Amino acid sequence: MNKTTYRIHETVVEDTHAFPREVAKFLAGEASPVAFRAVRVPMGIYEQRKSGTYMVRIRLAGGVCLPHQAKRVAELAEEFGNGIVHITTRQDMQLHDVLVQSTPVVLERLLEVGLSPRGGGGNTTRNVTACLLAGVCPDEAFDVTPYAITLTEHLLANRANFNLPRKFKTAFSGCGKDCALCSVADLGFFAHTREGVQGFSVYAGGGLGAHSALGIEIEKFIPAPAIFEVTEAVKRLFDQHGDRVNRHQARLRFVVERMGPDEFRRLYRQELAQVRREGISVPEIRVGENGAAPAGSMSADEPDDPGYRLWQARHVFPQKQAGLCAVRIPLSLGDIRARELSALAELAVVVGDGALRATQDQDLYLRGVPGASLYELYRALRESDERLIAIPSIRSVVCAGASTCKLGLCLSRGLAQAVEAELRGLDAAFDEPIRINGCPNSCGRHPIAPIGLQGGAVRTNGRLVPVYSIMVGGRAAEGNAALARFVAKVPAKAVPALLREFWIATATNRQDGETLDNLIDRWGADYLRTLAAKYAHVPSYEEAPEFYRDFGCDEDFSLAGRGPGECGAGVMDVIALDIDEAKTALAQNALYDAVVMTTRALLITRGLEPKKDREIFAAFSEHFITSRWVGPRAQLVLDAALDLRLGDRNTLEDLRDDIHALLSRVEELFRSLDSNLQFRVKPVELPAVQESAHSLRVAQELDLRGVVCPMNFVRAKIQLEQIETGQVLDVLLDDGEPVRNVPASLAQQGQEVLSVAREGGHFRVRVRKVE
Repeated sequence: MNKTTYRIHETVVEDTHAFPREVAKFLAGEASPVAFRAVRVPMGIYEQRKSGTYMVRIRLAGGVCLPHQAKRVAELAEEFGNGIVHITTRQDMQLHDVLVQSTPVVLERLLEVGLSPRGGGGNTTRNVTACLLAGVCPDEAFDVTPYAITLTEHLLANRANFNLPRKFKTAFSGCGKDCALCSVADLGFFAHTREGVQGFSVYAGGGLGAHSALGIEIEKFIPAPAIFEVTEAVKRLFDQHGDRVNRHQARLRFVVERMGPDEFRRLYRQELAQVRREGISVPEIRVGENGAAPAGSMSADEPDDPGYRLWQARHVFPQKQAGLCAVRIPLSLGDIRARELSALAELAVVVGDGALRATQDQDLYLRGVPGASLYELYRALRESDERLIAIPSIRSVVCAGASTCKLGLCLSRGLAQAVEAELRGLDAAFDEPIRINGCPNSCGRHPIAPIGLQGGAVRTNGRLVPVYSIMVGGRAAEGNAALARFVAKVPAKAVPALLREFWIATATNRQDGETLDNLIDRWGADYLRTLAAKYAHVPSYEEAPEFYRDFGCDEDFSLAGRGPGECGAGVMDVIALDIDEAKTALAQNALYDAVVMTTRALLITRGLEPKKDREIFAAFSEHFITSRWVGPRAQLVLDAALDLRLGDRNTLEDLRDDIHALLSRVEELFRSLDSNLQFRVKPVELPAVQESAHSLRVAQELDLRGVVCPMNFVRAKIQLEQIETGQVLDVLLDDGEPVRNVPASLAQQGQEVLSVAREGGHFRVRVRKVE
C-alpha cells in the first residue's frame, strides 16, 4: 500500500541539526537550565520528575505511523528509553527516561524515518489529530486524514508557529460524532459534503484544563482547501490577542471569553480577508494515499473459540470497505513494550493496510484487516502478548500523573490499575472509557467524559489526603457537546470500591442498548452522588493510614517536590484550601491555627511541605520574610505564635491585625502566581533611610557576621543601649537564622527595624532606637 504521513520541512531539519550544539552548551554549563528549556521544550523534550531524565514526544499527524517508523520508535525506546512506548491522548508517541545527552541522537534517528518531535511542547502548534477510523468509518462524510497531514506540513514550515502565546491544538472529525474532539480544540474542523463539495464546518476557542470551554462556530461551511487560510487567520488573531504575560489566561479560549463570541468572529473575518488578500502558499493535499485496502491475507480458519468471539465482539469494527475490519489493540495505561510495537508493525504489513493508527483513547488500531484473517491475527496477538487482546471490565484513559509529570498531584495511573483490578471479572458493559486525571490540567480529558475523575488534595486531621472529584455528563459532538459537571469529591482509596458498586448497579438499571452517556443523564449521576456520600468519609490516620497514601506509594501523601511544570498550572487548589481554612480560623478566633495555615499555604511553591509547626514557621521565614515577599512584622507574628505554643504567651489577640495583614498579603501573592509558580507582584518595599535627616543619622555600625544566635541579638541589644533614642544602628548579619531572628527579636523589643538589605553574602539591618 502507498501509505504516507507528513513530510519533514527543511526548517525542522535545520533545527534538529542545530540541537546538539544547544545540548553541548547546557552540559558544559554555558547555558542555564532556563535558557536550555526554552530550546528543548519546543523540540518536544520535557524534563520528568525523576532528576536527569527526559520525555521525547513524537508527532504522528492524524495518528498515522508507518511500519518502519514504528520499528524505529521501538528501537529508540529500547536503546535510550525505558523500553516502553506511550500513546498520548493527542495521538503522539512518547519515549520516557531518556538522558539529555542522548536526545540529539534520538532526534536525528527519528528524522531518518520521517518523524520529529518538533512542536511537541511549549507555545507551539501541537500535533494535528483526526478520527481514529478516518478513511474507513461507515459514518464519515469523507476521509479527513489527508487534511490533517497536509495542515501539519503547512504549520511545521513556519518557525513563527513555535512562538505563540500558548499551545495551539487543531483537530479533524469525519462526522458530527466528533471522535477527534473538535468541540474542545483551539481549532476544530467537522467534515461535511454540500452539493457534492467536500468541506468543513469550523469551531474555534475550545479547550480543556482548569477552565475548560467548548468551541464556538465560526464557519458553517468552507470548501476543504480553505482550511489553510482559515487556520492562518485564527492563528494570527491568537498571536495578536493572546495574553503573553499571564499564562493562566493565555489559551485561545480566554481570548474568546474576554472579547465575546461576536467580536471574536468579527476580528476573525478581518484576519481572513487579509490572509486572502495576501495569499498563502500551501502544500499539495495528497488525497487517496491513505485509502484502506488489505496488504495481504491469512488463513480463514476460525474455530469455535470463546475467547476469540469475545475479542471479536469487543475490539473488531466493520469498515465501510466491504469485507474489511478495523481492529483495536487495547493498551493498558497507553503503554506498549517496544518488542510488541515492532511485532504490530509487522502485522500492519502482513494483514493490515500498511499503517498503525494511534488513538485519542491511548490505543492502537490495525485497519484494513480482511474478515477471513481475523482469527490468525487474534492468535498472533495472543502469542505476542495476551494483554494485546485483553477485555477489561472498564476501559480507562489516564494521564501520566505524579509519577513522572511535574504538575501531577495524584498517582492517576495507580488509580487506573486499582480500578481495573477491583472491577476484574465484571461484565464489560460499556465501550466508553472513564477518564482519569491527576490534576485539573485535563491531559486525560475528564471534562468531556461520561465519568471523569480529577485528582486533588485536601487536609484532614492535619494531614494531606489524595482525593478525586467525580465529574459526569461530558460529551463531544458537533453542536451538542457538553462539559462534565461536578458530582462529589471522595478520597482516592475509596474510588475503586465506589466504581465497583456503581458498575454492578448498572446491570439492573440499564435499559436495552443504552449508552453510558444516556445512562448517566437518566440515572447514573444521581446514583453516583448517593454513592459518594457513602464513600466520602476519611477515617483517622491511626484507623486507616492507607487513606493518607496514594496508590503504589508506601509513604504518606505529600506535595513536596511538586513545582512549576513546563506546560502550565500547578497546585493552586491546595494553596486556595489553606487560605480558605486560614480565613475560617481567623473568623472563629482560632488565631494560632490561622497563622499556621497562612504560613503553610505558599510553601508548596518552593517545593516544601514541612510537617511540624516550627518547621513551617522557619521555612516561611527563610523563603518569604528574608526575601521580602512579606514584611518584617510577619516574623513578630511567628515568634509570638511559637511563644504561645511553648506557654510563654497567653494570647495572640493583640496581634490580630498583624495576622489579618499577613493573611491578606499571602492571598495577594497567591493570586499573582503565574503558571511557573512565580509571583507577578513585587517584594515588599521597606522604608528608605534618608541618612541626611538628623532623626535617621546612622550613629554606629555593628559587625556581627560570624556571631551565632542568640549572642548576635544580645550584642545588638547592648549596642542599642549605648546610643540615644532616635539614633540609627546598622547591624551586619549572616544569612539564615541571624537575619531571620535578630530583626524580628529587635522589633519585638519595641525597636523600629527600618530596612533589611542584602549586601553580597550578608545583610545590613538598619534599626532606629525607640526606647
